[in-house]
Amino acid sequence: MDKAHDVISQRAWTDDELRASGFAYYERKKQVVMARPVTAEESPLTLDLGSEIVVVDTDYMLCYAPGDEVKSSPEEYGPWGVRKDIFNETYRQWDEPDWQPTPAEQDLLHHGCQPYYKAAGAWAKQLDTETYVLSIESSQPNVVAPGYWLAIGAQGDPWPIDDEGFRFRYIIPTEDD
Repeated sequence: MDKAHDVISQRAWTDDELRASGFAYYERKKQVVMARPVTAEESPLTLDLGSEIVVVDTDYMLCYAPGDEVKSSPEEYGPWGVRKDIFNETYRQWDEPDWQPTPAEQDLLHHGCQPYYKAAGAWAKQLDTETYVLSIESSQPNVVAPGYWLAIGAQGDPWPIDDEGFRFRYIIPTEDD
């Protein structure tokens, strides 16, 4: 890695620092996220998230956005890892009393998942230049391409997310808002 590049990594950000760095706070849409703990048998588990390859272990929850179609395996739902302490701080049990699981959600229930939703928003900004990011699941910084969003979580943890995924999960105000 070129030492001339700054690396964004986990730290205690203040709201003023985030605003000054071009971040804004985005509320999370209330959507079903299916999740389960990483088991000892599968730990450590390597996940290819597209923008980075991460390793998670038994201190993590595996999260899935079920979508509309049943997949041939849980890996095809595009899982991501959330450290259990962060998961417990930011996710809640799904609480809609009339919830009827979709076929994909039923499939993930069969694989040991339970329904949750992410209750916490995130500070984020869309990147206009390549940026080095060291997420808490990565062993080394990854270059994140322009157009991706850089999100900062509840514990100051950065992670990249593609534009489509960010817009699917977070509320982006319009000029009319």
